[in-house]
Amino acid sequence: MNDQDHRRETRVVTGPEFTISFSLNGYDFREVRIMNLSVGGCFALVLGRTARFFLPGTTLDDLVLCHPDLPKHPITATVAYMLGYSASGQTEEQVGMGLQFQSLPPAAREALGAWVARATGEAEA
Repeated sequence: MNDQDHRRETRVVTGPEFTISFSLNGYDFREVRIMNLSVGGCFALVLGRTARFFLPGTTLDDLVLCHPDLPKHPITATVAYMLGYSASGQTEEQVGMGLQFQSLPPAAREALGAWVARATGEAEA
């Protein structure tokens, strides 16, 4: 999937009960809020003071979608872009990062696709 395909995917705007957990360089990040979700990725908020760890191209391991209606298979994701981060140190309290899922098992992809279709009222493809 290229970046254009990823941007065209159907996204679901999510509420505060939608979070992710993942590992990065041996550190665990828990209950990271996501703002939207698609089969190809999500948009997450992280604290500005940790933003320097999430530069584009960074790989997040063992990402899990922490909502009871979503599949629980560990996913590898890559940071595609950051919003609100400045290398000059003038970073917002929270910054956003677009994540692209790299390894989503077929069963998890199917379950997530079905959830997105239900959430958006679209017929499953």
